[in-house]
Amino acid sequence: MQTRSSKDFDGELADSLQSELEKDFAADGKPSSPVRVETADGPAESVSRLPRRIAGGFSGVADDLQHRSRDWRNTFRLMEQQRPHLEAAEGDRDRLHLALEQAVDEVKDSSRIFKEAIERTKEGDVSSDLAPQFARCLTALDELESVSEALTVNMLNIRACWEQYARTVIRAQRMRDELRESAQRAPQSAD
Repeated sequence: MQTRSSKDFDGELADSLQSELEKDFAADGKPSSPVRVETADGPAESVSRLPRRIAGGFSGVADDLQHRSRDWRNTFRLMEQQRPHLEAAEGDRDRLHLALEQAVDEVKDSSRIFKEAIERTKEGDVSSDLAPQFARCLTALDELESVSEALTVNMLNIRACWEQYARTVIRAQRMRDELRESAQRAPQSAD
């Protein structure tokens, strides 16, 4: 009877494992076939083998997942923070458009009354006091200018809010696309 030393056995075991790994893993380190594992309950189940090397180890995977989840949370918070500013600016725009319509109506009304007073004066009726009509027209035009300036500032504010919000949404979309791509690659790498 021939006895083998533990060194011989270790060498054969290492060679056997190496040849099995070469068969089961492609050159890129991805498993080429699932492994059947017997469970304590009986029937075998199919489990994909892990690659030979995990970049950064388990803590590297955990760090990456933590970083990604922090990015997702921060992006979500940023969107939640930007949305009320955008909604407020849009609400101001609606309010300012109503004020603009009222100012335009006041300018038209004061202009019509002023024009009628001027025409009566040209026809010889000097009973019209034009000074209050001038004042009313100027007040209406000042209000129109004020509303117009406020509306211009509001439109610039909406533009800035929309640009910030759009950049955040685009960033979130890229993150979602990356997640979908990695999810689609995961089943392929398990094959």
